[in-house]
Amino acid sequence: MRSMRSIVFKALLLGGALCAAGLFVTRPQRLAPNALAGTSPDEARGALVFAAMGCASCHIAPETDAENVLAGGKSFQTDFGTFYAPNISTDLTYGIGSWSDLDIANAVLKGTSPDGQHYYPAFP
Repeated sequence: MRSMRSIVFKALLLGGALCAAGLFVTRPQRLAPNALAGTSPDEARGALVFAAMGCASCHIAPETDAENVLAGGKSFQTDFGTFYAPNISTDLTYGIGSWSDLDIANAVLKGTSPDGQHYYPAFP
């Protein structure tokens, strides 16, 4: 009986260690605060990245006009339910107009929101 308890205890301990390691490895990550130091905006490269990443294909508003081209709302059926593309327009309230360059870089490069959460399912 004592050896069975020992085996169960060790299994629980190992399971806990594996869970902790999994949480550590998959935690949201962010760029260093000074990661963009010394860089400057380049509209031509930004337009190239925007086109290469296909941002508009998902973030385009269902009923588009020039004013809300990136207002989001397009729906995607997934195994986890319906995902609606968010607004990535320059709108300060509903879009990403109030985000810093570092916030945008963290979203695109690390899949992490400005408040430090994972962006699922779009940025796993």
